[in-house]
Amino acid sequence: MQASVVVPTYNRRDSLLVALDGLDRQTASPSEFEVIVVSDGSSDGTEEAVRQRASRYRLRMLEQPNSGPAAARNHGARAACTDIIVFMDDDIEPAPSFVEEHLRAHAADPDVVIIGPQSMPPGERFPVWIAWEHRMLERQYERFQSGEWLPGPNNLYSGNMSLRRGLLLDAGGFDVRYTRQEDVELGFRLAHRGATFRFVPQAIGYHRPSRTFRSWCNTPYQYGVRDVEMAREKGQQEALALARKHYRERNILTRALARAAIGRRVIEPAVLRALPATAIALDRVGLRQVSLAMLSVLFNLLYLQGMCRELGGAHRLWETLRGAPDSPSV
Repeated sequence: MQASVVVPTYNRRDSLLVALDGLDRQTASPSEFEVIVVSDGSSDGTEEAVRQRASRYRLRMLEQPNSGPAAARNHGARAACTDIIVFMDDDIEPAPSFVEEHLRAHAADPDVVIIGPQSMPPGERFPVWIAWEHRMLERQYERFQSGEWLPGPNNLYSGNMSLRRGLLLDAGGFDVRYTRQEDVELGFRLAHRGATFRFVPQAIGYHRPSRTFRSWCNTPYQYGVRDVEMAREKGQQEALALARKHYRERNILTRALARAAIGRRVIEPAVLRALPATAIALDRVGLRQVSLAMLSVLFNLLYLQGMCRELGGAHRLWETLRGAPDSPSV
C-alpha cells in the first residue's frame, strides 16, 4: 500500500520546508509514499525552494492561480498516483511515524476516513489564542481515546487526515466555494455516503499556526456562518443539530451572556470589544489560565454572532438553537 501526501501551501515557504524535512525523517520507506505540494499562487519563492530541494521521497511541485485551499487539495488529489491520500497542512511537522500510521490504519480498514492529531510541539510556547486552540484539540483527542466521544464528520480537520482517493473523488472533493469548514462540509457528504471516521493518535502532526489574534477571532464567526450555509444550501441539518447540542452544553454564564449580547446593537459590540482586550491583558500579566477561560467564552459568542448574522437576526438564532417546531427553515 502506498500514499500520496498532499500539502497545499500559500506564502509559507519556511514552515513548508520544515514540513518537508519532517517527511524526510519518516519510518515509512520512501518507496511507500510520494509528496505533492500545491502552491496556491504563492509569491514568496515557494516553488523555487521546493524544486531546488533534494528529498528521499518522490516530491512533485504543482502550481495554480490563487483559488483557495479546497481547490489546492482537489488539484493535488487528482494528480496523485496512489490510492490513499493523506492531507497535511504546511504548518504541520509530521512525527516520524506519521505516514506509517496512516498507511497502517488504511490497511486495517480501507474504507475508513482517518483523523490524526494536530498537536502542540513539546516545550514550545505560543500566543494565548494558539495555546487555546491546542488545549481544545487535546481535550477532544482525550475524549476520543477514552471512548466518551466518537469521531465524526464535524471533527474532520484537513491539516491531518487521510482517505481513499476514490472515496474523495466520488464524493466530489472539497467544495471550492468554501474557505472555512470546507473539510467539515466534505465530512458530512462522506458520512452521507456511508463513510466511517477513526481517530489515530499515533499519526501525530506537530502544529505551529502563525495566525494573528484578529484572524483567530474571525474563525469562529465564519464557522457560525458556514454551519447555517451548510444546512441551508446543502441540506446538512446535522450542522445545526450540533450547534444546538454544543450550545446546551455551555455553562450557564456563557449562555446568559450570549442571550444578553448577541443581536443587540449596543451590548453586542461592547462585549465583543471588552472580552478580547481583557483576555490579552490578563495573559500579559501572567494570568494565562483566566485568559484561556475568557477566550472560550469569546469563541462561543463569535460563533453565535456568525450564526445570527447569517440567519437574519437574534429571534431566528434563538428559535434555531431551541429547535422549536416553528424554527425558521434554513
